[in-house]
Amino acid sequence: MNYTGAINHISLSCSDVIKSRAFYHFFLVDLMGYKQVLEASYGISYARKTGEKIFISPGNTTPHHKCNPGLHHLAFSVGTHDEIDKFHKKIVSFYASHPELGHILDAPALYPEYGPHYYAVFFTDPDGIKLELAFSKDL
Repeated sequence: MNYTGAINHISLSCSDVIKSRAFYHFFLVDLMGYKQVLEASYGISYARKTGEKIFISPGNTTPHHKCNPGLHHLAFSVGTHDEIDKFHKKIVSFYASHPELGHILDAPALYPEYGPHYYAVFFTDPDGIKLELAFSKDL
């Protein structure tokens, strides 16, 4: 298999590693099936069996805004509408117990402007980074 051009990892700076660890452990490990592979003073790394990695590390406390140059949002593929709905319920429950760790931006819905079968939910991490779970049978 040719991996040229594939994303190797995404590195996110966070204002509070403790809060971000709680959120990303829930999101990446409990929901998305990643495994935590490293925890060190310089950050925490999560990986999938297929090789994709996400790394969180301490940053400054300047608030993130999606319209500033840089990252707008991260989207993760999900297999079905029903899966998105199930994940949405789990995320809502998680936020009910941990409101300081983020919030739902937009509940699951069809987004025909992104494709005829595009179904997604949008939410944030503790620093306001926009995350998306998306299904599109066109992709």
